[in-house]
Amino acid sequence: MVEEWIQKFDQLLDENTVLLLPTLPNTAPFVRGTFPYLLGSCYTGIFNVLGLPVTHCQLGFNKEGLPYGIQIVGCSNNDALTIACAIEVEKEFGGWRSPGEV
Repeated sequence: MVEEWIQKFDQLLDENTVLLLPTLPNTAPFVRGTFPYLLGSCYTGIFNVLGLPVTHCQLGFNKEGLPYGIQIVGCSNNDALTIACAIEVEKEFGGWRSPGEV
């Protein structure tokens, strides 16, 4: 199954293509509140299994002050493109900030 996914992502992504996806389906849960969110790890876990480069980029904070962002996924061995895209996204959204700077 993993080999099939690798082939499909190889067809989908090339050296000039990235996917922009949520990093997780929700913001960070409170301490000891992670168990209900374990299935959300599929948003990031699939790219770990496939060995694809991913760069997380913070977009902002929700009304509770918790950070949220996107992941930028590239084709195999194309980390430079995901990082370059993250730099451009950060320029638009103000870059990384701590909750006190909002």
